[in-house]
Amino acid sequence: MSVRDAISPVDGRYRKEVEELASYFSEKALFKERIEIEIEYLKAIIKRNAFKDYLKLNRVPAKLNKVLEGERWYEEIKEIERRVGHDVKAVEIWLKGRLESLGLGELAPFVHLGLTSEDINGIAQGRILLRAVREAMIRAYVALLKKLSELAKRYSDRAFLARTHGIPAVPTTFGKELGVFAFRLANELEELAKRRPYGKLSGAVGCFNALRFLNPKFDWLKFSEEFVKSMGLIPTLLSKQIVPHEKTSEIFHYIITINNIMQELARDLWYYQALGLIRFKKVRVGSSTMPHKVNPVDLENAEGQIDASNYLLFLLAYRLQQTRMQRDLSDSTLKRLYGQALAHSLIACKRICRALDLMIVDEKAMEDELSKHQECLSEAVQVSLRALGDIKGYERVFEKVNELEEIKRKVRGEIGKRLRELRLNEYVGFAKELALLASRRAEEVVKRLSSIR
Repeated sequence: MSVRDAISPVDGRYRKEVEELASYFSEKALFKERIEIEIEYLKAIIKRNAFKDYLKLNRVPAKLNKVLEGERWYEEIKEIERRVGHDVKAVEIWLKGRLESLGLGELAPFVHLGLTSEDINGIAQGRILLRAVREAMIRAYVALLKKLSELAKRYSDRAFLARTHGIPAVPTTFGKELGVFAFRLANELEELAKRRPYGKLSGAVGCFNALRFLNPKFDWLKFSEEFVKSMGLIPTLLSKQIVPHEKTSEIFHYIITINNIMQELARDLWYYQALGLIRFKKVRVGSSTMPHKVNPVDLENAEGQIDASNYLLFLLAYRLQQTRMQRDLSDSTLKRLYGQALAHSLIACKRICRALDLMIVDEKAMEDELSKHQECLSEAVQVSLRALGDIKGYERVFEKVNELEEIKRKVRGEIGKRLRELRLNEYVGFAKELALLASRRAEEVVKRLSSIR
């Protein structure tokens, strides 16, 4: 399919930005994962001698590792699926034929034996999601975290005017404000990296019926737990036909939270450029009619991408935890949205990173704006009066905010002297130290997560 004919924008307009996700969430990638799990199951039953009364092999044949060799395996499976109308059954039929062609016909009857489709699908989709999150999503989020850490450090002492409710408040530093996002993102990334989906291997309705019938003396419960662990997932012995999705929902909720942090960052940067405190390098046409326009398009694009991602993730996080009786297929359709939900978040992350790369911080504009709002020292004045015992200190300043200099001159003692010498760009509390603290915390997480697999 040509990109120009794609229905979804993540496979069309934005394909190059999310190309890496195709190796996880494409149809071919899912079929490959299913085959690999079926093969691992065969290896496991041979190693554990699980069907000793029926299968006499005592070692894993080396040829099992050659099953996926060749170019046409995917097309062959899809042809079988068109004939039988069932994707996992198509894998089973194809794999039996492949084993026979490799001289492993003895193993063919044991392909998928005692299992249900959702044993394979649940493990396959859980593994794919886990790898995509760890190898693609966390890698992108870490790149953003690294940029925020560097900016927090660089502008740790660059005072500028903070706003609450959109109104001038008291001074902060640009580094500290970026550090807030770095700190929050670092914390959520660390938690996301700990999460793993559930996996199950327990048959048609989760009771191990066929497996126990075939070998009642074998410890299928232990086998199931060990197999799922070997697949990198959290084993659960209690399930319906499908694996419980609470852990998958946790992963989605953490990505939603990360999305929200990124969206707030994009919006704050958007406002800072609207105020003239930052701007962006001119690298593209900003308007079809106004040549001077340099728009914050990456930030705006990121906002929309995050909305799309979050709506899909909310749907998945809540809906996947429900199924009728022991099984219905409504979740199967939704699971095919994993890739698209993550793709929109990935695009947003990359767009914000690009905006930060193109960002020019106008330190002079920050200084000039700050100097125009001397009233923002009113907090320092009123707390000084109250510290000296004036119970009405706040009210006096509130009534005469425009006469701060006169009020300052009446404040006695050492605190009065410091108040009169105080400059707005000095009234930043621990902003610099907090910016550097956030930068250090982010650097720790970047280092820890850069090697995660």
